Amino acid sequence: MFDTIDQKKRKMDEKSPLPKNTLKSLREKLLLEWIYNSNALEGNTLTLSETKVVLEDGITIGGKTLKEHLEVVNHKEAINYMEDIINKNEKLSERQIKNIHYLILKGIDDENAGKYRNEKVVISGAEHVPPAPVFIHDQMEGLIN
Repeated sequence: MFDTIDQKKRKMDEKSPLPKNTLKSLREKLLLEWIYNSNALEGNTLTLSETKVVLEDGITIGGKTLKEHLEVVNHKEAINYMEDIINKNEKLSERQIKNIHYLILKGIDDENAGKYRNEKVVISGAEHVPPAPVFIHDQMEGLIN
């Protein structure tokens, strides 16, 4: 598998640097698909084309909830924030992770946005068992350090 990836990377490197218009198109496509797929995993019913309309035109889609629209807009804002962190070459911090969480949930769940959860959760159909709330802070510190 890694051999295939390496071969494809070599092909891309041969064509680099890509023209600015190509890079812009690729970024827009990646953003759209990233936001659409991430939100769809969480149950958002906006289609790919509806997600594009919300992102590019700021138009609401009839029959869809405000929450679904906010998930799209918030996700883009969180991605922009992450890109800003990367562009500034900043080391990822716990504060930044909480800010990303806040940006994702603002206007949707303001009470919990940017905060660690205080309840035990289960992910149905998954083998992974999320940590109990009492362990979250320490595990996040371990991740960052």
